[in-house]
Amino acid sequence: MSEHKEISQKKTYRQEIEVVKNKLTEFLENNQQRKTPERYAILEEIYQLNEHFDIDFLYKLFREKQFRVSKATIYNTLELLLEAGLVRKHQFGKVQAFYEKSYFNRNHDHIIMLDDFQIIEFCDPRIERIKKDFEEAMDIEIESHSLYLYARKKNKS
Repeated sequence: MSEHKEISQKKTYRQEIEVVKNKLTEFLENNQQRKTPERYAILEEIYQLNEHFDIDFLYKLFREKQFRVSKATIYNTLELLLEAGLVRKHQFGKVQAFYEKSYFNRNHDHIIMLDDFQIIEFCDPRIERIKKDFEEAMDIEIESHSLYLYARKKNKS
């Protein structure tokens, strides 16, 4: 990666972090919640990730960085971030909940590979067309949707 592109990406990342921090501050103030360093550290860590994560994954990241935060604090902060619209929660089958940052994310769906539990994100414009057709036919407005497809690799026999 060129140095110019890397600098540009870091600048964009810092700008995004400031936006989501401001959104969190606004949410906390509007809901009379405390603005703790742990909440902002968790938010920043989440927005550095480019993958789905669970509470254990975040907890391990903070332990590796020697930043003291309890699992309960992570869980409670994730609940606040959900309410604030800064993260999205997924329940892929019967496994624990996974999360992902949501503020700048485009709408997408998921294929969950049952062989190795890989999560593949995809976006298909046909799904958006189907939603529009439902809205028109049923005189409704779809606010959000989630589509999970569970798959296995085909046997090469």
